[in-house]
Amino acid sequence: MREKMRDKSRDDLAYALNLFGVKAKMSDRGRPEEKVENSWYQRSLGVIDISEGPIRWINILKRDRSKDSPPKWWVVMGIPDSIDISGSKEIRIKTVRKKNFPLFGKVFDVGWKGESGSTGLGSTLSIDQDVKMLSERLGNMEIKSHSNSNNCENCGEKRNGTSSFCVSCGGFLGFQGWTLVFDKRFTPSNKDWEVIWKICDYILSSPRSF
Repeated sequence: MREKMRDKSRDDLAYALNLFGVKAKMSDRGRPEEKVENSWYQRSLGVIDISEGPIRWINILKRDRSKDSPPKWWVVMGIPDSIDISGSKEIRIKTVRKKNFPLFGKVFDVGWKGESGSTGLGSTLSIDQDVKMLSERLGNMEIKSHSNSNNCENCGEKRNGTSSFCVSCGGFLGFQGWTLVFDKRFTPSNKDWEVIWKICDYILSSPRSF
């Protein structure tokens, strides 16, 4: 009975990704990545590990139904970055979807706003037609930079590469990189995943003099 009642949004996304060749595997619960972008009103449904490509994990978040609001989901994609950005101002940009009629109108354009420093990400993404169409199909997106400890919380070993875990003892180093967050759950197509990779390429190739 408990298994039947369990929210299977994570299962469904992992299944959909595997259908078109993405090597996606549901992780054991309790992973530190479950805390990334997880606020007090949300709970993680668990992490999906991606074995290849710029996105290495996906955290599914949920706000449960309440008396005044329906349930809501977020899809948080983790994009590790080997470049230390700890001394830089946080980059945080999100989509602005323009509609021909407020609330229920059709989206006719998508732009980005927020703090992009000198990365130029806001301008770059705002003129990419594939990215615009992705947002029209899948909803709003937010990109944020993350900089955590470069030393292991257990043994003090310095970070080596993009892994969030210490190569010496396995301790958590904190997440260093970027998140791409969608504000609802979705079933991506192969084309959607290609555009998501394109966004990752923009992020990882952006200037780092923030």
